[in-house]
Amino acid sequence: MPTESRPDVKPRPTSTHPLHSPDFYAGDPYPAYRELRKTTPVVWNDTTNFWALTKYEDVRFVSGHPGLFSSTKGITIPDPEQPEPVQEGNLIFTDPPRHRQLRKLINAGFTRRQVTLLEPTVRRIVADIVEGIDPSREYEFAEEIAAPLPTRMIAEMLGAPPEDWERFRTWSDAAVGTADPDIEMDSLVALGELYEYFTALIEDRRSGRVTGQDDLLSILAAAEVDGERLTDADLLNFSFLLLVAGNETTRNLIALGTAALLEHPDQLAMLRSDPSLLTCAVEEMLRYTSPVTHMARRATADVDIRGQQIKAGDTVVMLYGAANRDEEIFGPTSEQFDITRNPNPHIAFGAGEHACLGAQLARLEARVMFEVLLGAYPSIELTGDVTRLRATMVPGVKRMPVRLKASV
Repeated sequence: MPTESRPDVKPRPTSTHPLHSPDFYAGDPYPAYRELRKTTPVVWNDTTNFWALTKYEDVRFVSGHPGLFSSTKGITIPDPEQPEPVQEGNLIFTDPPRHRQLRKLINAGFTRRQVTLLEPTVRRIVADIVEGIDPSREYEFAEEIAAPLPTRMIAEMLGAPPEDWERFRTWSDAAVGTADPDIEMDSLVALGELYEYFTALIEDRRSGRVTGQDDLLSILAAAEVDGERLTDADLLNFSFLLLVAGNETTRNLIALGTAALLEHPDQLAMLRSDPSLLTCAVEEMLRYTSPVTHMARRATADVDIRGQQIKAGDTVVMLYGAANRDEEIFGPTSEQFDITRNPNPHIAFGAGEHACLGAQLARLEARVMFEVLLGAYPSIELTGDVTRLRATMVPGVKRMPVRLKASV
């Protein structure tokens, strides 16, 4: 029977845009983001039931209050057809104080010094990729040029042998592309194979069969903070997180960054003429393309955001791509791709407690790749349409045909 309306409860403003759909993120969501920032910056999706945030300061607010907005119930846009893939104990699904303890231990492998030490390895891998390019044929840029770098880098970091690198990419694609019909491997099968593989790597290090290694798993297995060490389950969870987060995001930063340069030939020409802009250009690629579209949190108490009452138990989705083009932060050129933008306080790597642990490594990989690739090939021509993976969180580049020429 109908219930009496309560004048103190505002109706939730709902969006006409399909913010729950993989197709929305695989297309061009930016016009919708712009409209929502102006009209309903805190908006309810009544198809799969979540609040979407499109303003920069609101995303930072949620990111900075893990006590109010929990990661333990899931971090992705709700999908009624698939259970939320929560991995209890995994860094990305934990809240303080456990999150801080885990992060402190894992930081041993991601100090500034450790990342600096990885640069020769990054340069060797990039040189292998670029030197192997045949200018006489067309390439699928994302698959053949962008993807091998993070895949090989992570495999080497974890101490996996070269013959296993391609399996890493297959597992990673299956883990993030669950909604895409072109991904043949089932995500649960991929997850099972991943855990089985990483369990063997960890056992090798714990048993002493592999010793004297300086790979990340060996460093983390030996890391100790305040008398505490990472358990085998912790190492297993982190290995999975590193593969999926590090591989997909860096691959798509490189592919989407290249697409942005090709769509803005004036910016590409400026970068070629002044390579000192490379560091700044990578930051603008991160802001402009936002390879990770969102993170979700669960409200633990009632909280007001821009006059909208978020109830305890509500899911809140932080749309990074919308926040990274917020006019209040990035000014009247927020929708423009500008490789000289400075300052550039984007939040493509998240913010607060859960800011991306591997952000500096991703920046290093992208910087070296663009430095070497643009130096070797004065001409990069897009020869077909760029198509994206059907995914809500990381709608990566699936097809991006290009030709590379050593002379203009």
